[in-house]
Amino acid sequence: FIDRIEITAEKESVPLRTKFLQGYYDSPQIERLDNGQGFLIGMADSAEKEKEYKEKKLQFPQTIEAQNTYFGFNWMDPVVGEGKTPEERERNKKLRQAISIAMDWEEYIQIFEKGLASPAHGPLPPGLFGYREDGAAAFNPIVYEKTEDGLVRRKSIEEAKKLLAEAGYPGGRDAKTGEPLVLNLDFQAAASPSTKAVLDWYQKQFAKIGIQLDIRGTDYNRFQDKVISGNHQLFLWGWLADYPDVENFLFLLYGPNAKSKTGGSGENASNYQNPKYDELFSRMRYMDEGPDKAEAINELIKIVQEDAPWTFGYFPTSSAAFHQWVHNGKPTQVVRNHIQYLRLDPETRVKAIKEWNKPIYWPLLVFVLLSALVIIPAVALHRKRERMTARTTEEDVK
Repeated sequence: FIDRIEITAEKESVPLRTKFLQGYYDSPQIERLDNGQGFLIGMADSAEKEKEYKEKKLQFPQTIEAQNTYFGFNWMDPVVGEGKTPEERERNKKLRQAISIAMDWEEYIQIFEKGLASPAHGPLPPGLFGYREDGAAAFNPIVYEKTEDGLVRRKSIEEAKKLLAEAGYPGGRDAKTGEPLVLNLDFQAAASPSTKAVLDWYQKQFAKIGIQLDIRGTDYNRFQDKVISGNHQLFLWGWLADYPDVENFLFLLYGPNAKSKTGGSGENASNYQNPKYDELFSRMRYMDEGPDKAEAINELIKIVQEDAPWTFGYFPTSSAAFHQWVHNGKPTQVVRNHIQYLRLDPETRVKAIKEWNKPIYWPLLVFVLLSALVIIPAVALHRKRERMTARTTEEDVK
């Protein structure tokens, strides 16, 4: 195991990456475990880089993080929220479900996350107790369907349009007034060239079912004020686990944690309320891990899949970057004291550095040859001029 760690502060990324590839650094950033994404993207874009990384046996361990990014609906909003009557509740729920189907997170992951994420079927990421491949956490029947060969795919846009019509907005227009349905996305940054692509993508998703999406971009402080006061409609947010437990994700939809009803002290930014969910969550959080708790978690996820207070978004993938002689490196954003668990094979490191950084002499020989080609003619020309000057002087004397 590591006895001592030495960290060099590189001012630029190019020399940092170069020295890592030469073997002088065991990892580009040993204190972080999410710096391998750039190398994976490079491998996907360049066959030359892929060959080099494989020949050097670089390690890029990956994991789906205990972290999510989601697109939320404010439960207090009259259009996309809970609704006051049974008819409104059903209408608003179908609208949220239609939007959830239309939001093609698989496409988003490929474009903006370079494939390094997994679409979420619920609020619970893989790797935590309660997540089962055969359970609700891994399959959302409201948004996805299973093919005959067992593959999971997002439901068609036609299904989304059907739900939208049942919600009272055929073709994206109010069936009673004929007015177009316009929804507002409260975005936590002012519109800029750097955010244009992703905001255009959001608008495109809503346009697929005829809904107009208006972007209301503000600075982050103003955005937080709007969420706390409940003056938001649609919003994009995320959560990184404080500790790796299911409670730390399911409490984001717990009614008493509603942000707009607790003055901002709660983390339920959607202000989602469901008495059945709240009662079951209150019991689940104190259960010991076992079949009963697993079943309670499964039921909680089914409730929010049906209500759709979020389009559940995605879970990002983290990847570390290590050389072959580093062992026990496991990427995670939750654990920050990982260095003490790393193990090194110094002999392999020394051997690799010698092999990868052998002196290259031919540039020096080329330099000497070129220098000779320049210097020798210059010397010869100088001597010739000296002799010519001497003869001219003797003739003048005579």
